[in-house]
Amino acid sequence: MTLEPYGGSKKITAQDIDRVFKLYDTDNNGSIENEELNGFLKDLMELVQQDYDSEDISMMKQTILDQWDFNNDGKINRDELTMLLLQQSHDDEDDV
Repeated sequence: MTLEPYGGSKKITAQDIDRVFKLYDTDNNGSIENEELNGFLKDLMELVQQDYDSEDISMMKQTILDQWDFNNDGKINRDELTMLLLQQSHDDEDDV
C-alpha cells in the first residue's frame, strides 16, 4: 500500500495527517467512524487492489480496527490515524 494520494512516498508530515483526518472526519466529531471509516477503507482498497468487494472492505475494517483502534471504541481517532499513517509511511520506505 502506498500513500501517493496523501503525499507519495515522501515522509509524512503533521499537515498530511491533518489533511487526511479532516477529509474523512466529515462530521468533525474527532473520529473516523461508520460511513466515514467505510469511505476511508474504500480509498485504501483502491490503492492496493482495483477489484474489491464488500467482503474485502469488511476484512480490512476488522484488520485496521484490530491493529490501530487502541481504545477499542470501533472508531479511528487522530492519534490512531497518525500511528497508522506513520507506520504505513515507514513500511513504504522499507519497500524502496
